[in-house]
Amino acid sequence: MDAARGGLGADGDAGLIPLLDALAALGATTPQRVCRKKLSTTDLNLAQARLLIPRANGDVLAAFLTAGEKDEMDSVREERDDYGISRSRCCMDVPVFDRHGHRYDMMLRCDESGRYYRLIGPGWVQFVRANGHLAEAMAAMKETGREMEVELWAFRSKELPFRCSKAGCHPDGSLGFAILVTGA
Repeated sequence: MDAARGGLGADGDAGLIPLLDALAALGATTPQRVCRKKLSTTDLNLAQARLLIPRANGDVLAAFLTAGEKDEMDSVREERDDYGISRSRCCMDVPVFDRHGHRYDMMLRCDESGRYYRLIGPGWVQFVRANGHLAEAMAAMKETGREMEVELWAFRSKELPFRCSKAGCHPDGSLGFAILVTGA
């Protein structure tokens, strides 16, 4: 991973050293920014346990996904329970790292409308809790006319467990993300 090529850490932010070290230990490809979005109060609502990622112009995240990964997320699973059949979209397990190099296991899902991706699960709740009091910080920033944002960066690593069919695997390994919380 070479920060000199631009991208994550290229601005010399010393606060990213733990993250860059964690990614280097994984032999990760150079992270590419997927999106930057304003955090919403629903993103920080622990009961919803998700970060909503718009599938905007050109769907940059889709460019990182293999055909097998897209198929996995687009498939619908039917499950029988005592109440009948329920249908739900499948998810793909992905590791997510914060600026401190801490790992959170989440799931990437495309919502039913196809307009959003969601990073979901207990890992998002852990991320929000571990990265300070984001809701309070967001409210304080709004009082000064600023917004809290997140940047989502995608990378691949052969050190991460493969979770795809042989036909759908990427030669650089499994998908992972880094999320940076920033102020605008």
